[in-house]
Amino acid sequence: MPPGLRRRLPALGHGLHRLREAWKVLETRLERGLVDVETAAWIKRWSGMPGADLPDKALLVWAGKAWQVAGLGGEEIPAAWLPLLLLLHLPVLRSYWRRALRSQRFAWMSKALPRVWAVDPTPLKPGAVIAGLGIAAWEDLPRLLEQGRGFFVMDWAEGGGRQVDAAMWPGILTEAADKRLLLIERSAAEPEGALAVSWKRDENGRIVTK
Repeated sequence: MPPGLRRRLPALGHGLHRLREAWKVLETRLERGLVDVETAAWIKRWSGMPGADLPDKALLVWAGKAWQVAGLGGEEIPAAWLPLLLLLHLPVLRSYWRRALRSQRFAWMSKALPRVWAVDPTPLKPGAVIAGLGIAAWEDLPRLLEQGRGFFVMDWAEGGGRQVDAAMWPGILTEAADKRLLLIERSAAEPEGALAVSWKRDENGRIVTK
């Protein structure tokens, strides 16, 4: 195992724990009205009540010149974790996650964990772009597909998932008017290697690799 990766694996397990706990704190802030009304309403609509159990294993793949998390808890990214990943990458919460997770851990986790977006049909403000995608409207996503980026879409309520292609995208946008759809990015690069890892708590309560 690469030495640098070995050091980060316990940080991943600990980071997932911190992420789940930080969501509980954020939920309390929402309930107490400590988040601005517009942001709070958006979070409640799109995140609901994440019920993510803490996984004790992960699958990492080497693709696109970086290690990326491709699975948690013995499966692909569980549906219960997708709302948390959506919030992790939400620009308006970036400063909150930096404080809750610590800056270095947040930086690594936000790169290693899959990016998730809400397919929100609400038009953006003039000059704005969708963070992480760099497009001004969802109708422009096929341009990213042509550039080699890969995505799949999941119905927030029903689960499951579909690989996205340019031909089906207009129909997905039509669905988004009535459903809460999540867009999840998958590296389009062919994995050059994979590593299954697991961790546990030692007698002192610290998260260590098995």
